[in-house]
Amino acid sequence: MHMLVTPMRRLGVALDPKERRRYPAIKGNVMVNSAVSAELGRSANVARVEVGMPLEPDPLPQLLDATLSGMAVTGFVLSGIEYIDGCAYAQSWWCRLE
Repeated sequence: MHMLVTPMRRLGVALDPKERRRYPAIKGNVMVNSAVSAELGRSANVARVEVGMPLEPDPLPQLLDATLSGMAVTGFVLSGIEYIDGCAYAQSWWCRLE
């Protein structure tokens, strides 16, 4: 699903509303699949944002144990865990229509 995606945290710390508005939204295809996660050592719902060609790196780290935490008419919020340099952090993505 093509969406504008804005991360709502930086290294697990929530961004205030002013910081979220200034963050440039990432335009891409939001995909959620069940997959085996090496970090978690088990199967998990994994969300990712794809942009461009298939071999290009994703602009955001994968969101593991992704759950739908809120939904409205124009968008939704996915919440889960992201791994950055081997550390796990809480993360939420605000996904909305272009």
